Amino acid sequence: MAATNRLDRYPVDEQGNLEHYPSRIHTWGKVERDLGQLWSEGNEPFAATLSLVSGNRGRSAAYFVWRDEAGRTYPMFMTDLVDVLMCKLVDRGAVSGLWQVRKRGQNYGLALATAPRDHDA
Repeated sequence: MAATNRLDRYPVDEQGNLEHYPSRIHTWGKVERDLGQLWSEGNEPFAATLSLVSGNRGRSAAYFVWRDEAGRTYPMFMTDLVDVLMCKLVDRGAVSGLWQVRKRGQNYGLALATAPRDHDA
């Protein structure tokens, strides 16, 4: 399962949807230009029930899109979907869990957050 990470923000659009790739940051040569990219205010794990919406091909990889109960969408890397399928019950395309955004290369995606471990012997 994905571990919590040090990612402190992630790109979002005007509706608060997680962007798989920052849409308003462009690189020409070695100069990065931020054209008003919106960012989250943090990256704390959050509990939500998500519904599978679609599968897409991005610039560098295939990914899946999930929607929460408020209508916000979140891309998920294929490798993180495997964690969901191995650790959670998916019922008719819906799954509940503790989630956190992670970054792989230049892309962002939602993953299961690691729950605190029991320290009972």
